[in-house]
Amino acid sequence: MASSVLYFSLDNSLILIDIPRSIEIAQGESSDTGCRIISSLPLEKPFPSVEPKSAKARARLPQASIKELLLQRHVQIALDEVQSKKYEGKWCFPRVTTETHSLKKFKKRLPQEVVSARECILIRNPSLLSTLTAVEGLGHCARLPPKSTALVGDIITTVETFKQSAPLFDLVIMDPPWPNRSARRKSSYETSYSPTDIHTLLSSIPISSHLAENGLVGVWVTNKPAFRDLLLQDLGLFDEWGIQFVEEWVWVKITNQGETICALDSVWRKPYEILLLGRKKCSVIVREDEIKRRIVFGVPDFHSRKPNLKEVFEKVMKMEQYEGLEIFARNMTASWWSWGNEVLKFQTDEHWINKTQVSPSSAQGWGLDICT
Repeated sequence: MASSVLYFSLDNSLILIDIPRSIEIAQGESSDTGCRIISSLPLEKPFPSVEPKSAKARARLPQASIKELLLQRHVQIALDEVQSKKYEGKWCFPRVTTETHSLKKFKKRLPQEVVSARECILIRNPSLLSTLTAVEGLGHCARLPPKSTALVGDIITTVETFKQSAPLFDLVIMDPPWPNRSARRKSSYETSYSPTDIHTLLSSIPISSHLAENGLVGVWVTNKPAFRDLLLQDLGLFDEWGIQFVEEWVWVKITNQGETICALDSVWRKPYEILLLGRKKCSVIVREDEIKRRIVFGVPDFHSRKPNLKEVFEKVMKMEQYEGLEIFARNMTASWWSWGNEVLKFQTDEHWINKTQVSPSSAQGWGLDICT
């Protein structure tokens, strides 16, 4: 079976994943009939340093906290272990890139249904096969993976539809639009510009009422301590959602030669992002020294494109029959719900290259359930 994972350590604490392949496999199509997603060229060497050069300027830089220093040390030990002992293969798979394929409207490949963007609130593909949907105003056809559901719209506007339609979920992943002065997201998830705004937005998501027993919630955070505190502090969002902090996954961004994209101790640019995992609270309390850390290495792709961790969760957490949800999603995942106003961002056919034509006989009878 095709896999996006190039390396797992024996204890599953060190993982090397190929980001484009993880998104392709998450579409739920076989390696023979599936499509390739268009990606950026893999980074061959680290970015030039943006750190201050003079001693006077460096002296004004904020000092790293003890927690940050320990994290950097942990990442360095993990990278040394993979480089020196455990792994001798390539650091990413070959890519279909914008160097060889422009992002343009490709020939339609699958049966389509046309949906008005004004009515495109909840779309279900109940089929075991992928299908395409032509959405008015989108400009391109969007592919819907097998057994997937898309709730398209901003969180506040569509939350009532979610409450009425969504099941209980065993796994919830979200990548919130954290405030970021240097990278405002244009025509995307509306960026909140204060901790109060982002707290209000995340508080509006009914996690506790839609999380199954023993359910997991993973939240991507930036490296700003205030946003981590917003989730983990006493009476923070994890408490509000009824979950306790159990694991920390660190996505370390590397080149195709296995180097971090910048120095681990860089102040202005960090070569990692963090996924905080909480589990629905029960009688067993996880102490701080029991929180497990996993390191996920991956060569980055286009900006904002995170690795799809479906395959990793299913192996590491031994998940088989389960309900999955991604909030603030930018692509869809087979058998999961995807919720947000950019759900179809990387599902449109301009981002994909067809590997083989789907036979007409196998394409009969595909349909969508569309609710407004």
